[in-house]
Amino acid sequence: MELFNQPGAPRLRFDVDTSACDLDDLAPCGGVDVRVGGDVAWADLVRRAVDSAWPGVERLGGYGGTVGDAVRENAEADGQAVADVVASVTARDLTNGRTRGFAFTECAFGPGTSRFQEWLPDGRYRYDVLEVAFLFQLGDLTTPIRDPELAAVLGVAPGDRVPLAEYAARRDGHRG
Repeated sequence: MELFNQPGAPRLRFDVDTSACDLDDLAPCGGVDVRVGGDVAWADLVRRAVDSAWPGVERLGGYGGTVGDAVRENAEADGQAVADVVASVTARDLTNGRTRGFAFTECAFGPGTSRFQEWLPDGRYRYDVLEVAFLFQLGDLTTPIRDPELAAVLGVAPGDRVPLAEYAARRDGHRG
């Protein structure tokens, strides 16, 4: 993680590890580990997830800001939350300049909150989110639609799933 201690470190990147999808891999979840720089636009991650058949954030496409912002706020929409797919977060603690990793359980996610919302007396956030590791399942369908209003908008029953490629168009068509 020394890379993050250098000024101008590259934080606008995606690193995708699909090795858990190999036939001879013994990983129990068969998921995709995606590490994303904290400065990547959240919308870019959502678009990449939908295009790559990684369900779990498709309902969060309307959130503006960066990956770091979405994690800090634990953005939520239509029954999905960022925390649903976060495995770990790497952040710099601005009180001491140290960079460290936080496992999911250390992130203190709650509705609309996380440990990364802590403020310093000078008005800055205590933690600068440098990188987030997401663990996505593979699939071309959304996670189950649990919200009855959203299900009605999409024309499906609660608990049904919708193809990822259709989801955004159907949702956005209703908002327009």
